[in-house]
Amino acid sequence: MINLGLKIGSKDIQYTEEILKYYDQGIFQYIELFAISETYSDTISYWKQFNIPFGIHAPHSAAGLNLANVSARNINKGKIQEAIEFADALNAKYIIFHSGTNGMPGEVVKQLTPFADERFLIENKPIRGLDGSTCVGSIYSNLKLIIDGIGKGTGFCLDFGHAICAARTLKREPMEFINELSRLYPRIYHLTDGDYSSEFDSHLHYGSGTFPLKDFLSFVPEGGMVTNEAKRFNAENLEEFKEDSKKLNMILGENK
Repeated sequence: MINLGLKIGSKDIQYTEEILKYYDQGIFQYIELFAISETYSDTISYWKQFNIPFGIHAPHSAAGLNLANVSARNINKGKIQEAIEFADALNAKYIIFHSGTNGMPGEVVKQLTPFADERFLIENKPIRGLDGSTCVGSIYSNLKLIIDGIGKGTGFCLDFGHAICAARTLKREPMEFINELSRLYPRIYHLTDGDYSSEFDSHLHYGSGTFPLKDFLSFVPEGGMVTNEAKRFNAENLEEFKEDSKKLNMILGENK
């Protein structure tokens, strides 16, 4: 079996009953909290009420943290520190960072190294961003450069959808590309469905796309941590996540 993670934003403080119920029912085993900038002081007391394992996802470039941007170094420091504050307060097991856009891997190393510890994970990205940007940290060599350059126990988060997108841009065989990234020894996995032929990630619910989910799950070791990153279209409840959990369990059952 795997450990399934509920991805949720730090502002999403309206789902208390469902979070408690779904955790007790074993529908998910941990929360991956997307640490929206400048929300710590207003929301941390809410999240601290849950006796649930946490991981933290730092803001990405679309949310204001572009670690490849030289001119944003001073602004980025505060955003990195806030993600760490969330992690410290919630005893989080990890903090995931994207490497940013339109820059160089060395800049990512320079910005993260002063803050890094063994909780830091670097997530692989597509090559082409939805906004027309070029993502940093998409291929094995650049990811290894960033992870090794930061050091201090920094690890890797394998996002299957992002890997497919990058492989399509490079005209590589997707499963071969994922196998190459797996040599970075992922500690966390991100999983959605999507268009297997596309360079762009769509974060679909399981069963709504053409991703070979069974094949992806074969890369995840027993007890591995897999965060569901499918978009929620209904903000009123977490029913979509519950359905995704059911579908994933069906797929896992078929893999036996």
